[in-house]
Amino acid sequence: MMRIVIGFIPFFATPAGRVIEEVYDKWKDKDFVIDLETDPVYATELVKRLSPDKVLLVGSSRYAPEGISEKEFMLENKDPWYMLELVRPGLDGRFYLEDVAYGLLIFGGFDKVYAIYYNGDYSEAAVKMLEKKVEEKYQWLLRL
Repeated sequence: MMRIVIGFIPFFATPAGRVIEEVYDKWKDKDFVIDLETDPVYATELVKRLSPDKVLLVGSSRYAPEGISEKEFMLENKDPWYMLELVRPGLDGRFYLEDVAYGLLIFGGFDKVYAIYYNGDYSEAAVKMLEKKVEEKYQWLLRL
């Protein structure tokens, strides 16, 4: 059976991060769900311990469009300096979804990392919508 890990990067100091934190709280008892609000190297180690086939990250970004959006991360260039520049901010203490995604691609050997972003204000409706989106994406990944 396909093993999928869902990693949450809540960054709860923001309204969007609070939405992500609440969705994480509803999923965290599952053995394939982890909190990845950490540097890209350690996040990769946490994910690799679970031996997944695919990884779905859930987080926020001020650069994401308003609401819920999706992205697929892949390495476009295998140049070591290029790859170092992708994860450098995460090694300096910035724990954003992008840093974790590129860390998984570089250090974890994954070909692709899937992501769901939430960007917006906090509301119960936003929590419900994001929870539904995570469930839909998880089910979709199981069928790939």
